[in-house]
Amino acid sequence: MQPTKFVKGTVRRSLYFSILDGLFNAMMVGVSDFYLIPYGIALGANASQVAFLVGLPPAVSALIQLKSASITQSIGSRTKLINFIVFFHALSWLPIILIPYFFKDAAHLHWRPVVLLVCVMIFSSFGAFAVPAWQSLMSDYIPVKKRGKYFGWRNKMQGTLTILVSISAGLTLHKFGKKTFSGYTFIFVFAMLCRFYSWACLAQMKEPFRKSSHDIYFSFVSFLKQIHTSNFAKFVLFASLTSFTVNISASLFSVFLLQQLKYDYATYMAMVTTAAFSGVLFQQLWGKYGDARGNMRVLKIAGWGISILPALWAISQDFWFGILIQFTAGCFWGGFNLLLSNFMIEAVSPEKRIRCISYFNVMNNFSVMAGAAVGGFLLGRVPPVLGYSFLTVFLLSCFLRILVMAFIPQRIKEVRGVS
Repeated sequence: MQPTKFVKGTVRRSLYFSILDGLFNAMMVGVSDFYLIPYGIALGANASQVAFLVGLPPAVSALIQLKSASITQSIGSRTKLINFIVFFHALSWLPIILIPYFFKDAAHLHWRPVVLLVCVMIFSSFGAFAVPAWQSLMSDYIPVKKRGKYFGWRNKMQGTLTILVSISAGLTLHKFGKKTFSGYTFIFVFAMLCRFYSWACLAQMKEPFRKSSHDIYFSFVSFLKQIHTSNFAKFVLFASLTSFTVNISASLFSVFLLQQLKYDYATYMAMVTTAAFSGVLFQQLWGKYGDARGNMRVLKIAGWGISILPALWAISQDFWFGILIQFTAGCFWGGFNLLLSNFMIEAVSPEKRIRCISYFNVMNNFSVMAGAAVGGFLLGRVPPVLGYSFLTVFLLSCFLRILVMAFIPQRIKEVRGVS
């Protein structure tokens, strides 16, 4: 069945509500991506617990996501699955908000990080479960040759809003101070309401011409067996190893800033939003270059840039030098994340897309967990560099990233015809 069977007016209306969903979701992300980890630290989580908070929820959500394609098939509609799951994703903010109020006695304070970990696992699982169906849906809406440009524009718009909300949330936390949870309650309630508005917009989107029941089944084990022969499987290996090496250090970054460098919330906000701002600034440019020259070529360039980032923190821990590092990081990560997603969508046929995205997320998210676990394990067991064990872990992460870039990307072929 051809795309023309799906009425153009319906496509435009669905894309309109998709954009609104993206805006509300971006506002939620401005809170969740930047302040759940500081929230864990405020609740009393140590470095090892923070590493689990970074790594375990993605791994659990990836396991659950394995069933996404099968359940989408049984329902017969990607939009129905998305609407159901996103509602509970919004609702899962509530237990996160209530933790400091339910566990306020001194005898129960040690339970706060553990309960937060469980709550974030539930939150992440609902958030991740609908992603393959949503990505498959959007790939049907947007023609192949326009995806880099469209998603670059979309991500730039969403990223700008995410940054503005993140700055506002950071200033709100700074105003309330570190001795109260009122600031976190305020920004988390705001995030929950944004996700409910996002859900309302998603409910207006329509299923396009391709039916999810046509998806081709193949097991995760079968997918793994193709790791030496399949171009897409090699790509997944590259992305997963990158996530592993990155999260050895990235899982500890917030702890490094807030506990080791003693940043207040306003300073922390300035540091993390600099990277987000830089990513937004350059992402559309990366997207256009990927459309013209090929996603894999751009991934290699961005990947090498990402590889050297942790070592820069050993040069200086000065605030302004850190801002420069973060600006550079945002530039490279903006291109890497965008074109990673675009390559993944284009490397598989529509009939395999939901399942392949699910399997990609399983391997990638388990790599995030493994990297975070290794980073948390090494932190108290390695000698310090310039007085910080964190810097030792950062340098190890840098070395491993370089190894991945030196040996893996050359084995992956470009899947799009480019000029």
